[in-house]
Amino acid sequence: MKSNPQLNKDSFKFSENGKFPYFTRTCLNNGIAGYVEYLDEEHKIKGNSIAVGMLGMQFFYMEKDFYAGQFTKTIFSKFGNLNSKIAQYFITLLNKNQKIYQGILVRDFEKEFNKTSIILPTINGELNFNFMQNFIKAVQKLVIKDVVLWADAKIQTTKNIIARKRA
Repeated sequence: MKSNPQLNKDSFKFSENGKFPYFTRTCLNNGIAGYVEYLDEEHKIKGNSIAVGMLGMQFFYMEKDFYAGQFTKTIFSKFGNLNSKIAQYFITLLNKNQKIYQGILVRDFEKEFNKTSIILPTINGELNFNFMQNFIKAVQKLVIKDVVLWADAKIQTTKNIIARKRA
């Protein structure tokens, strides 16, 4: 875990076509307050990492390199093969501790985080990354299925209302 360079939003030029996400301590919009133009290498944070905003204490996967506001931290993988699916698996487990993290002072977050214990799937004593990825894929498919069923029900209800008004 690393503390991010402490820059406020006035340090950046926001643009609809900005290349870099500007991550903040909020829980809204995956922690992204907008997109910014390139500032410099010193403040740019490497993507393919997990970022946490210290206000909401919620974790987010940051695929691309990004810049960050004050009171944010970034977690980098020790095992090297982090991707969006594996990150989502970890984020789900870490966000379960959100209330614990919200109950401590920001300055104590890293110490509390380092004490956090989570149970991960293993096979032959090694982390089972295939299971993590397949689990997230299955959850995503279920969510998509539920959205399709909800949309179909809404369309059918609309058709029924229209048919009743015509009758």
